[in-house]
Amino acid sequence: MTSLTEPREHTKSGLNVFDEVIDREPTNSMKWASAKAMLSAEEAAANPLPMWVADTDFKAPKEVLDALHQAIDHGVFGYPAGPTESYTNAVISWQRKRFGWNVMPEWIMQAAGIITTLKTAVQAFSAPGDTVLIQPPVYAHFHDDVKLNGRHLALAPLVRTEVGYSFDAKIFEQAITPDTKLFILSNPHNPTGNVWSEEELRTMGDICARHGIIVISDEIHEDLIMNPDKKHIPFATLGEDYAQNSITCTAPSKTFNLPGLQSANIITPNARLRAELQRQYDRNMFPLVNTLGMVAAEAAYTHGEPWLEQMLDYVRGNHEYFAQAINSSIPELKVLPADSLYLAWMDCRGLGLSADELKKFMLIEARVWLDQGQKFGLQGHGYMRVNLGCPRSIVEDAVNRIITAVNRLKERP
Repeated sequence: MTSLTEPREHTKSGLNVFDEVIDREPTNSMKWASAKAMLSAEEAAANPLPMWVADTDFKAPKEVLDALHQAIDHGVFGYPAGPTESYTNAVISWQRKRFGWNVMPEWIMQAAGIITTLKTAVQAFSAPGDTVLIQPPVYAHFHDDVKLNGRHLALAPLVRTEVGYSFDAKIFEQAITPDTKLFILSNPHNPTGNVWSEEELRTMGDICARHGIIVISDEIHEDLIMNPDKKHIPFATLGEDYAQNSITCTAPSKTFNLPGLQSANIITPNARLRAELQRQYDRNMFPLVNTLGMVAAEAAYTHGEPWLEQMLDYVRGNHEYFAQAINSSIPELKVLPADSLYLAWMDCRGLGLSADELKKFMLIEARVWLDQGQKFGLQGHGYMRVNLGCPRSIVEDAVNRIITAVNRLKERP
């Protein structure tokens, strides 16, 4: 890991390329331009620093921008004819090189996004009234989209430890009911940052197989491993039985900051599951993806690895800085160790505030816009998720705002 003051990759001016602060407010950015629509008038008036929704404030790799410029300069944006051979090869090569997974071309289904696919899978492989297994605290769409489609949640909470969270097989299996049809796995886990071991994944997979439960593995954060001693293991690489009982969701969006281009790749080795998923997808929508999204994804997977390694190095430094600054200054707050994600998970329960009070405190008094923990389930109450995929100066600003606000809070009678 590089030092906090001397990141690895620099521009000719001497600044790290990820230090550039880019004004995103004029770009209709959800993260930066939606305060008036999403916050109360009092919260928006505080002008809180946006560090919530999971996109980064970094420019995409130059090779991606160049490929997009070339496509735009062509000037014609008609219907795409599906994935090209070079696109498919780029996806396959990325999985093989990064994770040792030999993906067959026919396994890949393009989609407009992973959230779209999760909703489609819930519809395809369960019926209203069935249950879907999840591991809170976990990504809000795992909760919301299951219930939106008339299904119920089977909750197998992760166990809070002194240093983070752990998987408990007994809790996991006890949460299953006779009508549990799906398990949505967050791999790596959002928001806790758990990078699952082979043993943990096998245990989850074996329990699901015994109960006839299909595994939907959301691996959108697969490239964002922060702990160099950890490695991401695609669920389907555990063996043929695991591959045949799973659907893996991948996308370049988190890795290369491309979520607005709506491009994902769903990998399903089981032909029957693949056909059923495709059929439900076709029922719901026109099965074409964004042309520019395909261009960007192919360029990113083909040429973006050096940029990714530089970005990971930079964000590791952000994690180190943020955790050290907060944990050493405010005993009431604890930033948990992050094995993955550009997101930090911060335990704020020591402040003694309710979830709603904590939300208002951060927005109005600390003037930072973080993701409130209750979005991730009951187990997230008292926590905040902090987006560190941004220039170091923004992280420093946030630290100063939080420390100042907490000190003022502690001075009150």
